[in-house]
Amino acid sequence: MLTFYFLGAPRLEKNKRPLALDTRKAIALAAYLALTQTAHERDELAAFFYPDADTARARAALRRTLSTLKTALGENALDIEREMLGLNLEKIRVDVLEFRALARQNDFESLTRAAELYQGDFLAGFTLRDSPAFDEWQFFEAESLRKQFAGALEQLVAFESERGASKRAIEYARRWLALDSLHEPAHRALMLLYARDGQRAAALRQYHECVRQLDSELGVAPLPETTELYRAIQENRLTTNDRLPATTVAAIENQKPAASKAEPSKNEQQKYPLVG
Repeated sequence: MLTFYFLGAPRLEKNKRPLALDTRKAIALAAYLALTQTAHERDELAAFFYPDADTARARAALRRTLSTLKTALGENALDIEREMLGLNLEKIRVDVLEFRALARQNDFESLTRAAELYQGDFLAGFTLRDSPAFDEWQFFEAESLRKQFAGALEQLVAFESERGASKRAIEYARRWLALDSLHEPAHRALMLLYARDGQRAAALRQYHECVRQLDSELGVAPLPETTELYRAIQENRLTTNDRLPATTVAAIENQKPAASKAEPSKNEQQKYPLVG
């Protein structure tokens, strides 16, 4: 059984044993064929991976890379024709494809498995300096996967909160925030979760960290919603028995960044929307 791991540092395995590939281009080719899930023309791939070479040299370099990959994967893993080549994905497990399928589901089990699969950003630490087109493709794939992962974590925070599993909800919220330290909904989720878990000091520290990050990176103050939540925690207007509503995290996700450092009015403070 062949398994391609591309979430995190890339590695290819055959029967749970790592495959040794002596060229980064072979790993890149495997990743590109696996994620595009289609056959490609040889000339297209040659130009994509070897943009600085003329057609003849690019095709020759592609043949060498293909030979390396074929030797490592075995005869049946690649679908090779005279002018086209692709992967036989029925014989290969690809973590990215599995992650995407699971993250599209809305059930707890699928999202939990998706979070387990996401061991790091797509092809973390990997680059092809002589192939700008590949690096650009890698960047956008990585960003798309991060966005999908953030959505999965957001839902898991709500699921675990509803189940009363505060420690797991906090763990997922931390992972969510780690994707973007400026994302206020994740900061607010952590603050609320800490407070309802009896970790009032941690909740207040989380707010100050949010303030620091926003001021340092953007020069803005937190949104009124974030400040309102801080004050509610500070004034003990939350109880540890309250649970985060399943819709809370999704509802606050659409809030826009603050445009100024204006403090919320007294009336705005009284309209605290996050108390369950």
